[in-house]
Amino acid sequence: MALPAYIENPETWEKEFTFFDSLKVRFSETDAFGHVNNTVAFVYFEQARIHYFEHLGLMKEWVQGPHMIVTGDLQCDYVRQVKFGEELEVGVKAAYVGRTSVDVHYMIKNADGKLCMTGRGRIVQIDKEKGGSAPWNEDMRAVLETA
Repeated sequence: MALPAYIENPETWEKEFTFFDSLKVRFSETDAFGHVNNTVAFVYFEQARIHYFEHLGLMKEWVQGPHMIVTGDLQCDYVRQVKFGEELEVGVKAAYVGRTSVDVHYMIKNADGKLCMTGRGRIVQIDKEKGGSAPWNEDMRAVLETA
């Protein structure tokens, strides 16, 4: 299976991940065919992304401050089936930081280290009151660019 266009060099891309979130596939996340339902990958991405942003110290500011984040777009590429009870590692990284958004990449591997899913999404910071996009402040940009 060919890798998606956002992965130019698979080895380099994979080595750039420094944050990982662990999870175990729950029965409720599987479908009639016995594997993880296609929609569940996005829940895994979200959970890991929130933990990543907490790790970076950004979530508190979005919860309490004048800005928040929303998902601008999100995609998942399925490489291998995942079944009930499997232990997974979800890697998250900031791949590109724009003026008001960050392109976040995801990598899900099973306990054997085999790639199961990849993904990417654009996360946009918006003004809670006005609803429009809001630029990163210098501190946030620095955190995202060095993460």
